[in-house]
Amino acid sequence: MPVGQPDVFGQPSAPKKSKLRWLRFAIPVLVVVIGGGLFLFNHFTGTGSAQAGECLSVTEFSRTADEPKKADCGAQEANVKIAARVGGGESCPEGGYDSISMSGRISYTLCLMPNVKQGDCLKGYTSKTAGYQKVSCTDPAKDAELVKIANVSDEATCEGTEAKRVATYSTPPTTICIKTAE
Repeated sequence: MPVGQPDVFGQPSAPKKSKLRWLRFAIPVLVVVIGGGLFLFNHFTGTGSAQAGECLSVTEFSRTADEPKKADCGAQEANVKIAARVGGGESCPEGGYDSISMSGRISYTLCLMPNVKQGDCLKGYTSKTAGYQKVSCTDPAKDAELVKIANVSDEATCEGTEAKRVATYSTPPTTICIKTAE
């Protein structure tokens, strides 16, 4: 029987409602919820909100590497600390910082220093691209031992130690004396 025509009892039949009509509302809501969730996940675990003093896990220093992830500074995987965050066109402060530049809607550079303490040993320290990994000082893969760390930026701090390399950083003022196999 055609829509709007009276049925046998004289009442016009109501147009049939689509059972899938709710999808018109559910799909856009689902897209917004998923998109917002991904944005928040990246904001809180990626480097978008990272500030000086926070730590990151960096597996590799290269353009093709995965984006660094925020990490608790006491965690084993937290191998670098953000010393400074500067605008995209600015340089890191004076010192031996590693850096990661991020571009996009907001461009910035993270100036990084090792997240270490005196007595730590590292694997990957002498590599140009590998992220540092804290290892046991008895590990044959270690390539660096941190023999002294001081809260001043002065290479003379390492005189009288077994250090073969010295890393100085102006912000925050830090000197790391590194014993390497080279």
